[in-house]
Amino acid sequence: MRLKTMIAAAALLGAGSTAAAAQQVNETRSTSATGTVEVHGISGQVRVLGWGRGQVQVTGNLGGGGERLEVDDEDGNVVVRVVYPRGSRRSTSNDTRLEVRVPARKDVEVHMVSADVGVEGVDGSVEAHSVSGGIRVANTRSREITAATRSGTVEVTADADRVEAASVSGSVTVAGTVRDRVEANSVSGNVRVTASAGAVEAGSVSGSVEVASMRGRAEVHSVSGDLRVTGRGLSGAFQTVSGEITVSGDLARGADLELTTHSGDIVLQLASGASASVEFTTFSGDVSADYPGARLVRQSRREARVTVGSGDARVTTQTFSGDVRVTRR
Repeated sequence: MRLKTMIAAAALLGAGSTAAAAQQVNETRSTSATGTVEVHGISGQVRVLGWGRGQVQVTGNLGGGGERLEVDDEDGNVVVRVVYPRGSRRSTSNDTRLEVRVPARKDVEVHMVSADVGVEGVDGSVEAHSVSGGIRVANTRSREITAATRSGTVEVTADADRVEAASVSGSVTVAGTVRDRVEANSVSGNVRVTASAGAVEAGSVSGSVEVASMRGRAEVHSVSGDLRVTGRGLSGAFQTVSGEITVSGDLARGADLELTTHSGDIVLQLASGASASVEFTTFSGDVSADYPGARLVRQSRREARVTVGSGDARVTTQTFSGDVRVTRR
């Protein structure tokens, strides 16, 4: 009988621990259609969804460290905060899983430490920060999106005026339509911008950088990674130290294009009907032009010029030991 009592007590204690580890929350606050929603937490996962109601609703589970949820609304500005007990080891629990539904027109700010962040269906501006978690922003029609983390990946797919996306050690991806400007950067991760954008600044130190669907000026840079840029109406500056540079597409009329690398090759793939004057400077690399009708004139052992069409756009290429080639796309 004593053994049965001990087993029953242990079972009750285990059930209580499980309940504490998975404390459910369901909080709703009525609020205005505009204003700001801020979400603050430490670890776990947070998902913010835009909807058509004039309410902020928070559902999900809190971790087992004695956390509690605070939801405050002051003049339409709502703050959702996971509060930890004083003296607790706040960063040790990853059990928190929250879904925050907000009026779609609200501006959203999310500030986390080691949590993954997802934002979807928000029409207001979006600002999402995490230290070691990944960030994903999707299906938004925001004026401005900022997504930054240190060690996680960043993925943005949106219809926006401006996007800033950055990671230290993770990859960065920006897709969709950006009317004004995209800034996408990483230190050791790859960067990929496929958004149709008016202007792009993209870079990585050791990762590769790809920019597609360009329709304006781009500034793309890396130290040891390859660069690849495709689009229409291209202009801008592309620079790497040991990586290869490939530019493919139409050049803007009267555009200035600068391609610079130290030991990597440069490949310029021009669309049919292109009009450009391409100047080459290389120390030990070879220069070739197999674009139909291109006229190659060598000015010296290190310098050459290729004229395609009437030479409207101006392209400058510089490399120390890499080869330079002009071809048709």
